[in-house]
Amino acid sequence: MNDRLRRLLEYIKAIENNQSNLETYKKYEADILSVNHEDLFILFDSLLKENHKPKEILVYLDKLIHVFAQSLELNKTLLLEDSFLDHLTQENRAFEERLNHIKQILIEKKGVFPKESINLFEELDAFSIHYTKIQNILFPYLEKKADHFSGVSIMWSLHDLTRLRLKETIEAIQNKTQLEVSRLIGDFFFKAFGLIQKEEMILFQVCNQICSVEELEEMRSQSFEYGFAWINTPKQKEVHSKPIGNSYFSTDTGELSFEQLSLMLDALPIDCTYVDEHNKVRYFNRPKDRIFPRSASVIGRDVRNCHPAESVDVVNQIIEAFRKNEQSEANFWIEMRGKFLYIRYFALRNKDGVYKGVLELSQEVSEIRSLQGQRRLLQWDTKAGD
Repeated sequence: MNDRLRRLLEYIKAIENNQSNLETYKKYEADILSVNHEDLFILFDSLLKENHKPKEILVYLDKLIHVFAQSLELNKTLLLEDSFLDHLTQENRAFEERLNHIKQILIEKKGVFPKESINLFEELDAFSIHYTKIQNILFPYLEKKADHFSGVSIMWSLHDLTRLRLKETIEAIQNKTQLEVSRLIGDFFFKAFGLIQKEEMILFQVCNQICSVEELEEMRSQSFEYGFAWINTPKQKEVHSKPIGNSYFSTDTGELSFEQLSLMLDALPIDCTYVDEHNKVRYFNRPKDRIFPRSASVIGRDVRNCHPAESVDVVNQIIEAFRKNEQSEANFWIEMRGKFLYIRYFALRNKDGVYKGVLELSQEVSEIRSLQGQRRLLQWDTKAGD
């Protein structure tokens, strides 16, 4: 880290400790006015390496962005039309439109939000697609550019916090007093509008500046696997699939072509992900109804970056227990959006007992749990092609 960045880090810590005033600003003014988008990630990375938690940084992040806004605005670049970043920006405009519609209702009702309009908040959950694309497509590309982009974990925490506040707001409208509803709505709006600003002022800009046109095109292509939030589906461009090798997968239990192996793995009604002994994601299958989204950009990504900062400790515990041969399996089951999910992790070891990675399997088991009696006769549940 150069002297300029060290001084900026000193100023950030002054803000963190509520020691920033006009005199402090004047001391660091030249450095503050020189900040660019990538600088912020280098600085955030330094804070994370000093064991600052993303949620701790979020406490003073808005104040920080306000101070750096002038310099960041001067360093902006234009986004390519009909690009991945352009689509994300269009989604933000559609989100703002819905937020402003709710604000207008609040103005007309003098701050009292009517229960019968709760569906307006429930519909906002569809914007989760937007966050998921950023986490699973954009973040991996940045992480592969440089180690200091570990700072995207702060944005991930902000995504999760905004979604949590939306959930709490919906529950409050149904069950809480109007005072509590008003407080939560206000906090949700502050976080939602603030997140839009941070995405467009920092995240999209740094991606636009350091990623090539080819990489942005790859991101655009991968985004179609997730869908789009409240904008017309863009025209999909022709994509040339990676050819499947002609060699064979051969073991003492049989031999398969790689096409057969791929078809077999994708036919499993299970999300399957393999993480190697270096904690890098190396493979995932494409089942018909994938539970957790994946895109090609995740290949080569450190598995710890595939999870929110708040759950990384659990991931580390599993990997270390497997690596030390203390455990061989970890199981979880959760209810999520009407689904009952069974999530299993298995340690992979070669014939000599050497740790070679983790296999993650996730399955939606609601139907399995509800089975009763027996079925001994053939009965089709689905039609061919469904």
